[in-house]
Amino acid sequence: MTTQSMQALLKAGEVDKARELAESALSKNKDDRVALLTLAKLASVDGDWDRAEQLVNQATRGGVEDADSKLVKAALASSRGDLEGARTLYTQIIREAKPPRAEAHFGLSFILGGLNDFPGARKELERAVQLDPDVAQYRFNLARVLLAQEELTLALPHLQRALELNPLNPPVYVTWTIILQQLGELAQAEDLLRDGLKLMPDQPELLNALSRVLAARGNVPEAFGIAKHLAREFPDDPEAQGNLARMMMATGHRVEALELVRKLEARGQATAQTKSIEAMVLEAGAPPDVEGAVHAWRAAMDLDPEDWAPANNLGNLLMRWEEGGDPEERLTAAIEILEESRRRAPHRVEPVLNLAIVHARKGDKTKAQAMAREVLKLAPADAKELREQAERLLQTVR
Repeated sequence: MTTQSMQALLKAGEVDKARELAESALSKNKDDRVALLTLAKLASVDGDWDRAEQLVNQATRGGVEDADSKLVKAALASSRGDLEGARTLYTQIIREAKPPRAEAHFGLSFILGGLNDFPGARKELERAVQLDPDVAQYRFNLARVLLAQEELTLALPHLQRALELNPLNPPVYVTWTIILQQLGELAQAEDLLRDGLKLMPDQPELLNALSRVLAARGNVPEAFGIAKHLAREFPDDPEAQGNLARMMMATGHRVEALELVRKLEARGQATAQTKSIEAMVLEAGAPPDVEGAVHAWRAAMDLDPEDWAPANNLGNLLMRWEEGGDPEERLTAAIEILEESRRRAPHRVEPVLNLAIVHARKGDKTKAQAMAREVLKLAPADAKELREQAERLLQTVR
């Protein structure tokens, strides 16, 4: 067994085959270094850190240390939460390994991405792709970072290549669909998901994504049908149940939607999506339960610290809530929440526009104008409504 063959299997995502080959090799030679390192890496991914450490120590017994063993040790350190240790090892490999190792750049990108250093993560992933262009997971993760940076069109060719390399990877379809939706290409998104379902019939991630696309295209009956099917098939899956609640809300079944999301919360399965649904239902009530909606939006923010939308929606609600106590305090709170939304997604236009509006209501013309100009800088040319609001605001606060 060669190092290259084992790496090829792991890079291709053939985890079971890699494990089987390594275990077979180890049964013939208990000191097979490649097999030991392969199984150590897999144990690290599985969360079996003690076994991973035992295997890597066995592989490096006698001081035999090289890029392969350091890569496994870096992955183990990262899995254990020792990000600084992992970063040091990956950086050392990048600096010293000859030939260069794409895996080190890939590993470092994960650490940088976790620190929200998306430019740094992008640089490392671009280098990994340059070194090894035919690894699907490098392409896919680069596309995800580009999506986080709002570089939608740049992400598309990487997703296309990732799918060519591994057409049975549902997250690639889902991510590609998200980008197509943001680009307004709903028909293409539907076609992509239906193609994926031909290869992977009844795949739940693809069905869930298809339900969302169909709803966006106005095909509510089929979207609702898919949501019901998934909820029946996966009664304990919060995402499936949350999607059903979303469809209930969209079709006017607000009481049922509220009952479902609160049932999930009682079971300890609340998610940012379900709390957001609760908030929207409470806002839409007659009369609206604004205090309840505020609490639900805050819970959604806490449940997903990366999602900008709950913070944006909460800030928007606070600036509109006329009965919410002292107006100055309420608007100050709205600014703080909207700044958090902006921090989570610096490239999104919506929080910036809302900040412009809040500053205008507080009478701070300078900040309102600066935010409105930022909207015009960030918003694409086809975002006409957002740009028109910013232009109207600039005229108003002169």
